[in-house]
Amino acid sequence: MEKLDDVCIICDHSDKKGFHLCHYFICLDCHNDIVQTSTDDAKYQFYVNRLKKLIENKIYS
Repeated sequence: MEKLDDVCIICDHSDKKGFHLCHYFICLDCHNDIVQTSTDDAKYQFYVNRLKKLIENKIYS
């Protein structure tokens, strides 16, 4: 059974495969994209902004 909170913090899709980081779910597809994206790629800043949710909610929780 899929948990309701297993919605990827990056792509906002539910996925059965992934992991939790600071109580947030990251699907394996996004994880693979993140680690394969170079810092000079336009997608890099998108991933940085999405991952800021982890830090912002950790500080204010």
